[in-house]
This record gives sequence, C-alpha cells and structure tokens, in this order.
Amino acid sequence: MANELSVNVQANLAIGNLKENFAPGNKRIDVDAIGSYGSVVTVGQAAEEDYTTGDIATLGWLFLENLDDDNYVTYGPKSGGVMVPFGRLEAGEVAAFRLEPGITLRWQADTADVQVKTLLLED
Repeated sequence: MANELSVNVQANLAIGNLKENFAPGNKRIDVDAIGSYGSVVTVGQAAEEDYTTGDIATLGWLFLENLDDDNYVTYGPKSGGVMVPFGRLEAGEVAAFRLEPGITLRWQADTADVQVKTLLLED
C-alpha cells in the first residue's frame, strides 16, 4: 500500500508590511507498519523527562498539541543522559515531525506542569 498518512501544513503571516505564506498543501506519506500511541501527557517542570513511546517499535511521525493556556514545553533528543533542546511548544501551539528511529525524545515544562496531547505513529 502507499500514501496511508495525509498531512496538511499551511502557515500565513501578516505583521506590519511583511506578508509570508507557506502552503505546500496536502502531502501523502507512506507508512509501512500498523501502530499508534497517543495520550495526554503531563510534562513536569521540575526535571527533564523522557517521552514514552508505548509499544511502538519503529518511531515515525509525532504530533503534539500544548493544551496549556500560559506555559510552554521545551523538547529535544537525549544525548549523554540530558536533553539537547531544539524545539519549543508554546501555549496552544501544535507541532508535527518525523522522529529518527531509535532516538529518545526528552522534554520539560517551563514554570508549571503542562498537559500535551500526543499521537505517535509507527513507521
């Protein structure tokens, strides 16, 4: 089979005289394995935490939604036992990206615990 996953990305910016648009449209992506893991996770602010991947054997696409009204979450790969921050999920924001199989993703909330809705697809 082919094109099992459909992802639609669009961004529009209008600030002052600057107007930008990024709209590659709907992309169809091959997924070889049947598996998904999703939940609402409470990300703590006291210390970095590993993102739990359930029974997913080969990491694929990860979708995140910050359900908090005020606080953000920083995330990144685990290296040498600590997070290498590369992303921030602000209050109310979403993110979607493919994970490298075998990586351990870590995250930490900023000033208060944050609930994040997650969906991880097997690749």
